[in-house]
Amino acid sequence: MGGGGVLVWLLVLLCGGAGAYCAARLCLRRAAPPAHRAADATEALMGLGMAAMAAGLATPTGVGVAVYGSAALVSLVLGARASGHRAHHAYHLVGHAAMVYMTVAMSTGPHGIGATRDAGGMAGMAGMSGAPGRGLPLLTGALLLGCVAVSLSAGLRLVPTAATTTDDGPRPLWRAAALPDACRVVMGLSMATMLALL
Repeated sequence: MGGGGVLVWLLVLLCGGAGAYCAARLCLRRAAPPAHRAADATEALMGLGMAAMAAGLATPTGVGVAVYGSAALVSLVLGARASGHRAHHAYHLVGHAAMVYMTVAMSTGPHGIGATRDAGGMAGMAGMSGAPGRGLPLLTGALLLGCVAVSLSAGLRLVPTAATTTDDGPRPLWRAAALPDACRVVMGLSMATMLALL
């Protein structure tokens, strides 16, 4: 499918842009609370990692599992110990668990999201090209639904943010209140798409 390549590169741009934004927030908000900086770091890791996966940049499976698995474990511990904002840690846990899963699933077939074994090397949905799907369908579906739920939750938080803005003058882009949730919407839907293309 010729349109598959467009979708893959759109994923690369969206995930890479969201990851780069989170990395910029991490670098520019040095006075932010440690929890906020940790969230920026983990979301930058997710966004840039997803962009690399979608582009087909091969990462050694052991390295990917170690990095994303460690991040998932940290999110699990922080979520268990947190007195508030547990949903935020749950989002990170779902995201990093999906990254571990996709890293392992992609190691069993062609590199890149939706990559196929056809002669033209075009990216597209594996099921439509006759190539076998990767991963376990039930686990893929569960993670996909989790990512969609994360996106819906972040999207709903954008509504009151837009309705209650005050005129305090312009704010730097990396301090905009709605942009982190907008990035979570983008990354959650992008991850759901990548899981569907496995």
